[in-house]
Amino acid sequence: MPQWLTRHKWLLIVGAVAIGLLIFAACGDDDDDEDGVTPVDGEPTAEIVQPTLPLKIGHLNSFTGDLGDFGPAHDDAAKLAIAEINAAGGVGGQPVEFVNADTATDPSQGATEATRLIEVEGVDFILGALSSGVTLQIAESVTGPNNVLHISGASTSPALSAADENDFLFRTTISDAAQGVVLAQLATEIGLTSVCNMFINNAYGQGLSEAFTETFEAAGGTVTEAVPHESEQATYASELGTCTGEGPDALAAIAYPESAGVFLREAVEAGDVDTFLFVDGTKSTAMLDDLGWDLFDGTRGTAPGALDLPTGETFEERYMAEYGEVPPLPFIRETYDAVYLMALAAEKSLTDDIDIREALRAISNPPGETVSPGTEGFTTALAAIAAGDDINYEGAAGPVDMDENGDVLIGAIETFTTDAANETFVVDDVFRVDLSTGEVTKIE
Repeated sequence: MPQWLTRHKWLLIVGAVAIGLLIFAACGDDDDDEDGVTPVDGEPTAEIVQPTLPLKIGHLNSFTGDLGDFGPAHDDAAKLAIAEINAAGGVGGQPVEFVNADTATDPSQGATEATRLIEVEGVDFILGALSSGVTLQIAESVTGPNNVLHISGASTSPALSAADENDFLFRTTISDAAQGVVLAQLATEIGLTSVCNMFINNAYGQGLSEAFTETFEAAGGTVTEAVPHESEQATYASELGTCTGEGPDALAAIAYPESAGVFLREAVEAGDVDTFLFVDGTKSTAMLDDLGWDLFDGTRGTAPGALDLPTGETFEERYMAEYGEVPPLPFIRETYDAVYLMALAAEKSLTDDIDIREALRAISNPPGETVSPGTEGFTTALAAIAAGDDINYEGAAGPVDMDENGDVLIGAIETFTTDAANETFVVDDVFRVDLSTGEVTKIE
């Protein structure tokens, strides 16, 4: 790392970016609200919101669409958590029920499916979605107005922090205010001075592009163009031409696999740029299986990662025992943690007769006895709640302490390299990011 790129410089930069993103977040993502649906029950009430028994969780996942490559692994993580929770006795002494729905990575379909899950399936809570744009639409048009607890394990847009959702939206992954900083740091370290961004035109793409641009340019780099694109088009030749027109050193693919697979192939064929930056949305083995790993061997990127915790190691052991392997995809631990938070918050809410949001913050934040995921950990947590003791859930991905916006402020961002010989992604470094202080620290 260059000597001038000290931790303190990045601390100051991330602080400046965080302030800018608060302004960005206040503006929201209005485009995602155009296809809203009618709230299920009308205006929210002031009554204490509690789940019913048996607790039923609805999972809004991407089995098709632009993030369809990621959906099955998240489904497995959620089902693993459900199985472990039920092995410990479930919630309120009854097994937790679980039902899936496909958003197709589309905001309108996501809102429609959320309404169906609540009205027809009778779910108490909503898990998901993967896409920030889909999550934002669901939160503002369905779950928020209808007082339904909603936790996403994968939606990273800073816009979610200021969503109009009646304080019912939470997430277990850190905001892209963090990833944007580490991506800019990576670009600088590998010697890039100019980059163009191709970003998916939704809350996720806009937010990460903004965060990267502000931090990279504050460090002396130049983003020559930031070009939005729509999902799953047949060609992106026009957008690609605009992006690479000024001959940048690299193209940052801030996108989802199905769309990125099209414009990355076109970029290689055109030959106007030969260096790329990937992010969590383009960290897809299926995408590179289709494109050809050799074409992108050694490509660098960033993604939300996991802090080095014993809980994370035991999660991976249990996941491998159940499914054979842990795919090199982001947010799997965070989805798993979200299910545990829902179950523990439900138990706390029912036991102490308190609002579900109060219960969620109570079990996820200090003080209290530290409890971990897994059947044994959940059993310990249930006993503590029954005894009237405070608990503090420490998850597979991290501490998941929730702030007033429903965000976690401490998380991990990893840098990775594509390894064509083994057709996988190799983690290079992991950084602990604290958005409350702006501190970015490499985990040795």
